[in-house]
Formats: sequence, structure tokens, C-alpha cells
Amino acid sequence: MTNNLELLVENNPFLTKKIERKVASKDARILFLYPNERGMSTIPPSIAGLSQILKNEGHTTGLFDTTFYKFDDEITVEDSDKIKANSLENRPVLDRDDDDLHFKKTTNSAVEDFRKSLVDFKPDLIAVSCTETTFLRAIRMIDATRDLGIKNIFGGVFPTFAPDLTMTYPNVDMVCVGEGENAMVDLANSIGNQEKQFDITNIWFRMEDNTIHKNSISRPVNIDEIPEITDIELFGEERFYRPMGGKIRRLLPVETHRGCPYTCSFCNSPGQNRLYGDGDFLKGMSFFRKKRMDLVKNEIENHMKKYNVEYIYFWADTFLAWSDQEFDQFIKMYSNIKLPFWCQTRIETVDEEKFRRMKDVGLDRVTFGLEHGNEKFRAEVVKREYTNEDAIKKIKIVEKLGITFSINNIIGFPDETRELAFDTIELNRQFNSDNTSCSVLVPFHGTELHEYAVKKGYLDPNIICSVSNSGASILNMPQWHKDDIMRLRDVFAMYIKFPKKRWPEIERAETDLELRENLRQEFIKTFWSNSQAKIEDDIAEAAKGLF
Repeated sequence: MTNNLELLVENNPFLTKKIERKVASKDARILFLYPNERGMSTIPPSIAGLSQILKNEGHTTGLFDTTFYKFDDEITVEDSDKIKANSLENRPVLDRDDDDLHFKKTTNSAVEDFRKSLVDFKPDLIAVSCTETTFLRAIRMIDATRDLGIKNIFGGVFPTFAPDLTMTYPNVDMVCVGEGENAMVDLANSIGNQEKQFDITNIWFRMEDNTIHKNSISRPVNIDEIPEITDIELFGEERFYRPMGGKIRRLLPVETHRGCPYTCSFCNSPGQNRLYGDGDFLKGMSFFRKKRMDLVKNEIENHMKKYNVEYIYFWADTFLAWSDQEFDQFIKMYSNIKLPFWCQTRIETVDEEKFRRMKDVGLDRVTFGLEHGNEKFRAEVVKREYTNEDAIKKIKIVEKLGITFSINNIIGFPDETRELAFDTIELNRQFNSDNTSCSVLVPFHGTELHEYAVKKGYLDPNIICSVSNSGASILNMPQWHKDDIMRLRDVFAMYIKFPKKRWPEIERAETDLELRENLRQEFIKTFWSNSQAKIEDDIAEAAKGLF
């Protein structure tokens, strides 16, 4: 009689391939392209992890990171930190150009430098890691160097959820749908063995006749089996620095969770759960996974010892998506580290005792996704079900403990009105966050709201959500014009912090740019100036090793 393990192997090509995986006869050379142009984002753990896995298999990796390049064309994504600074979402670092302070961007041609990297590195494969916001930049880079004849593979959130759309671009050779840890090793080994292997799970191949060979998706990887010490240094030391709460931090990310158990309609994580069958494919192996605490500890200690990291960002959609036992393990582990750290979590997960314990071991800042202030709209459209009363109660706990926190909000949802957006403003006025972000909704492929916006006729299904044009809405809704949405975004924080008697003045500032700038300077002086002198001293010290 066939046992369960034999059935699992028989019905799972991923497991069969893992058992029979060939060792490459020679190393493959993989150059990662990271088409980042959104300012001060942290090092992505995905590329650092994939690079380490490939190196462990005997392959050679390199990186071309566009973070340091200035772009000025019709697809340019405006620096997210500049948007946040202009709309008073983040404390200003210094009254000067952030780019020059954090890292010096170059006006060199990114395409020409990329071409030089390809000629010098001589890769067998270009591995592009992109989101929907950076996909078009990657396409420009690939199109401009196509004459070199180097094959490429596109991976990341956007290719995963829009593989057919991705493959409509003729110079895309392969797409990785889902996670790439195992697929990339199989592909690199195939290249090293000079094989033309087209049955690698998670990868779609463009064939010579331009047809697309689509392979099935394998189960999620076991994140406890991938290297906890990743190839962070691939990015270079300058990428270790990031502004945080008005200071420059020498910061590195540490992944504790992959995926999220919640179902927000604007987020890709629920789409990952649907893509992987939410655990139906193999019991206990849903897309949402938590890393073993000893592995988290090893990674942090490596960052401290090897890179002199002074601040940790825990890479998790919902940091407190742990059982009580797992939380106790974290506190015990981190009590011997006590580096300041930043995390993000759901409002519903706030517990006074847990936050007190996190503060004791190093919690410096926490971010909550509030997203919307109207209970009915939040439940039906945003798919977040909690009361405003409970949200206020939970956040007041964090205030009482003296923990610095920020609040994320979104406006411009499908069918939202200006009046509904002011419910979000009113709710934010009930507590005193250090800073309050206001993003204009981007209906990314793979999200429930993308499908809804297309169905309502607000969005062309083939539009790439590149978030250009200063973060303006890409939805065409009859009840709220996209320009008005952006104007409210730019003064959102003013409506929250200034007294209501100033609201008529703030409303005028939505269209009066001179008045808006005057109010912006008043806001900074009134709400953020007390610690500005200390901030500048801290920045000067932190920036010494930057250049």
C-alpha cells in the first residue's frame, strides 16, 4: 500500500526535483538587477537571500542596483521619502536635499553603467527582482541592453500576479511565479550543466517560437531551511543607512515572517495565500510562515558582528502574528541583544503587557496600519473589521507606555468620497502619533481591489501601476477626481494636527501652493522643532562613515 510520503512525492514535482537535483558541472554567473528608484528603501532580504543560496550551490552572483541613480523621464517614480517629507508624513532630517545627505545619487546613465556591468561581469543570466512600481524601469534597462544577448528572468510580486502581462513584453525571457529559492537553483544548475531544461517549477519560459511554456507552482519553501546568514554585503555599505524618525540609522532588515494571516483588500499577501491554496496543497505549509527564533538570533548577531548594525527593522507584515509561546521566545532571545528596533503590526494585536516587554528589550518605534476611519467602509471595502472605539483604546495603550508610533492611512479607495476620507482624519485626531502617513491607493495586480476597480470601470486591467506623477491616483472615479485626492493627501497631516478652526485655511492650501508651504513650515516648527537640534547632532555623527 502506498504511504503518505510516497503519495506526496508522486504528486509533487517540487519534492521529486529536490531529491534528484543535479549538481552543476560549472558555475553559472547570475547578475541581479534591482531597479529601485523609490529613495531610501531598505535592502530587500529576497535578493540577499537568493544570492547566498546560489553562492552556496557554487554559483557566482553580482548586483546592479539603480538606487543611486537619478531618473528623469515619463516613467520616473518620485522618491517616496520626498513625497512623505512634502506631505508632512515624516520628520525632516535636515533642511537640505535628502539625497545628498543619505547617499549621493549619480547623474550617470544607468543604462550605460548597466551595460558596462554586463560586459565586465559576463553573466549567463540577468535576474530581475521587481515590484509593479519598478517593472517598467527594469524593462527599459533590459530593452536597452538586449543586443548583448543575455537571457533574463523576472521575479517578484508583480511577475507573480501578472505573469501573462509580464510576458507580453517581448524581451522578457522567463518569469518566476511565486517564490524563487528553489527555482533559481534549478535554473542556475541547468545553465551550469548547459542543459535546456524547461520543466522547472515556478518558471514560465518563452520558447523559440514565442509560445510560453508554463510550469506549475511548487509548495512554499521552508524558510527555516534557507540560509539565515544572507549576502547582505552584495549591496554595499552605503545601503545600510536609512532615515528613521528624523535620524539616520545604520539599519538592516531581518525577516521573521513571510506572508500574513490577514486579508486586507489592498495587499498582495492574501493573493499569495490564494496562489498557494492557503495551505491546502500541503498541510502546515501555507504561504504564511514564521522563522525559527534561533535562526532570527543568528542573523541579528551576524549583522552586529560583521556589519556593526545599530538598528534592526523586523521584516514582517504583522510582527505580532505570533502565538504567546513564540512571543515569549522572541523576548527571551532579544533580551540578550537589546538593539533598538522598528516593526509594524496590526492594531488588533496590541496587548499592554506584550508592548511593555517589547519596550524593555528595545522596541524603538512601531507602525500601525489604520488605513481608514469609517467602520462600515473599512469592513466592507478595506476588509478590516474592528471598531474605532477598539482602535483608540489599543493605540492609547501604546501612548501610555511612551512608545513612539506612526499611523499608516490610505485615501482614494474605489467608491470613496472626500467625506469618507475625513472620517479617517477624524479618527487620527483621537491620538498623538509621531507621524502620520497618507498614501494614495495603488490597486496592484493580485489584490482584491485591483479586480474591483477593473470591474467598476475605474481602471484599465492592463495598466502598470507605476506610481508615477507624484503618487497620484490612477483610478478614474466620477465621485472624486484624482487631482483632488492628491491635494488632500498633501495636507492630510495638517488636518490632523492643527485645530479645527484652521481647517478653512488648510482647505485653501490644497490649491494655494504658497499658503501650503507656509503652513508646512509652521507645522514643522510647531510639532517637530523641539528635538531638531539633537536630531541634527545625531545625524552629523551617523553620517561620518557614509562617504
